[in-house]
Amino acid sequence: MSQGTIGRKVQDIFIAFQRSRKVWNDLVSDGLTQANALVNVQLQQGYVDHPAYWSPVLAQFEDLKDRFEAKLQRKAQGLASDLEATLTKLNAQYIKMKQQHSQLEHLIEEATETFGERFTYSDPIGATCTLEQLWIHFQRVFNMYSEQWLVNQDIVDQILVYTKKESLSDHPPSHSTTGIISSAASNVPPGVAAKQGMVQRQDKDKAMILLSAWLNQPHLMNGPLADFDDLCKVELEV
Repeated sequence: MSQGTIGRKVQDIFIAFQRSRKVWNDLVSDGLTQANALVNVQLQQGYVDHPAYWSPVLAQFEDLKDRFEAKLQRKAQGLASDLEATLTKLNAQYIKMKQQHSQLEHLIEEATETFGERFTYSDPIGATCTLEQLWIHFQRVFNMYSEQWLVNQDIVDQILVYTKKESLSDHPPSHSTTGIISSAASNVPPGVAAKQGMVQRQDKDKAMILLSAWLNQPHLMNGPLADFDDLCKVELEV
């Protein structure tokens, strides 16, 4: 394998990595829409048992509440399936990134064995960067995505846990200790209504935190990612 071949392979790996990053961003955008819609439905499910949610006029329709709950549950399950599918696609992109990381690592080892350490650590393979320097930048960004992938899994797990619990029965549980919603019991005495309202506000606050974490992807820091994009353009014309 010639030095020129190594350069082209490095470029191909970086192109594939940048493509995976773009798909990742698109999937995060799709997932935000799905998660936001699901959380809104879950919050509605939490409000159904609150006395203030129903007008006394509606009491004559005995099955109205049950039908409304069933409709919300079907909608929640559909949105949950969409969000799970998006997470699966996101995992597919992360797997590709891991493969690209391994390919670059193997290529560096092969280049060092074939052309010596000077080629890897001293001679520029891009415009100015050595193979080692490109590896350092690549690995830094890859590590960000590795950390963010774990966070994204946890966010989706917390959002989905209530919907999964709801699917196990025809009615919401009287208490929930995990997930977005802490469901209230039916026919709650008026004196407990204020406490329920506080629980529902806490549910909403937790939901907003999870959605914000998904939107901002906190481990994907804008500064280093912008530097990496500039590096790809200048060094490898990617």
